[in-house]
Amino acid sequence: MDETEDLEAFFEVFSKVYAKLDVDGVTDMFCLPFFSLINGEKTDWPKLEELYHTTCILFDWYKNQGFHNARYTILSMLKITPTLATARLRWRVLLTDGSPWEYCTSYQLKRIDGEWKMAGVIQFEEKTSNAPPPPLVAAENALHHLADLSESEAHQLKNVYFDIEQ
Repeated sequence: MDETEDLEAFFEVFSKVYAKLDVDGVTDMFCLPFFSLINGEKTDWPKLEELYHTTCILFDWYKNQGFHNARYTILSMLKITPTLATARLRWRVLLTDGSPWEYCTSYQLKRIDGEWKMAGVIQFEEKTSNAPPPPLVAAENALHHLADLSESEAHQLKNVYFDIEQ
């Protein structure tokens, strides 16, 4: 077996549930404690209930952006030890209007009972011209400002934090 073949198989399965925004399928691939590092801000989830709820909110937000047709390219993979690995993927998602949304995410993985599980994700805004923010960055920005909006303004989140220049 190739050194990273099992990691590639993990991401093939992950990409299918992620592309469907399948909260159950995605969270089944997580292990606890789980962390995210979004533009330098770290969040830990010691309990599945909190992580599941956050994933539901995030995927609902993605749906509101028109997220579909997610495809990935593996940029790098490294087995650090037989039970720890890291991978960096470039995602390309199409929005309802056909606009592409491209972003990179790094994944930290642990092998538990012979299966790879995701222990954390790292995403940061890459400074490129006309590039919208990565989805976790955009969603994080939207959620931070949600408390500041009145109910009548909440519907504006879709366009406030995710404007693609045509």
